[in-house]
Amino acid sequence: MEYLFDTNIFVESKKNLPMDVWPTFWTKLIELINSGNIYSIDKVKEEIDRGGDELTDWLHNNAPRGFFLTQDIAVMTKLAETIAWAQNSTVHFSQAAIFDYINVADSYLVATAAARRMVLVTYEKSNPQRRNRVMIPDACNAIGVRTCDLNTALRELGIFI
Repeated sequence: MEYLFDTNIFVESKKNLPMDVWPTFWTKLIELINSGNIYSIDKVKEEIDRGGDELTDWLHNNAPRGFFLTQDIAVMTKLAETIAWAQNSTVHFSQAAIFDYINVADSYLVATAAARRMVLVTYEKSNPQRRNRVMIPDACNAIGVRTCDLNTALRELGIFI
């Protein structure tokens, strides 16, 4: 099984597992990246690059070519599906919520995970009644994508730090 990492996995890991205190975690993450078990997308890279910090440097130094997946026809087809779901949802998301969903990495993550049959790894929690934000787990549920948090992904990959 391949796992697709949301921006918040990297950002929260940097915040809660500082690289200087948790070097084993960051080394294991590099091993997972190099083994082809985990990926992210170019839109996540763009979000992390805006931080211009130690995480940006770490990814530039450790994420090989091909780690940040780009959009192809299959992804764009699923992107249209997930956007249509958000626009037509019975929750009736606000226009701002739909705009944000379309213009940040979230919709592309959902679409990529769906197109490539990956598990989307995020710290977001389902909140099906929320109108002011489209939550990744809810979008994933709508189009048949499994989500989990980082600890679940690491357990399933047999990584114990």
